[in-house]
Amino acid sequence: MDAIVGQHAGVQVAGGFATAAAYNLRLGVDAGIGLRRPDGGAQAAGRVDLLARWLSDPFRRSRRALHAGGGIGVLFEQGAAPRPVAIVTVGVEGRSDGPWVPGVEAGLGGGFRVGFTLRRSAATQR
Repeated sequence: MDAIVGQHAGVQVAGGFATAAAYNLRLGVDAGIGLRRPDGGAQAAGRVDLLARWLSDPFRRSRRALHAGGGIGVLFEQGAAPRPVAIVTVGVEGRSDGPWVPGVEAGLGGGFRVGFTLRRSAATQR
């Protein structure tokens, strides 16, 4: 679940896929769909992002772990042409004893972004 506050505020639900490119580097793609609020109304909005994410603790040795990322994305907004954006993020993943790891991220990409994440991974990896 993400909120993007830029020219217009909006919220989106997103899903994606990431794969390990190195022991502490993940490459992924995600897509979101939701609403934005220009001029007091609600309009459809979406995005597709290609991201690289560096992990400070890829093997879950700590209860929490920092990560940083960057990439490119395309924002789709009803009534506007698709808009490419550069993306940078920082975040923290929480403790997990199972396959799902909760986290929170903040960054820039078409405005200020904040999101709550739930990532699936092996029990000994992030």
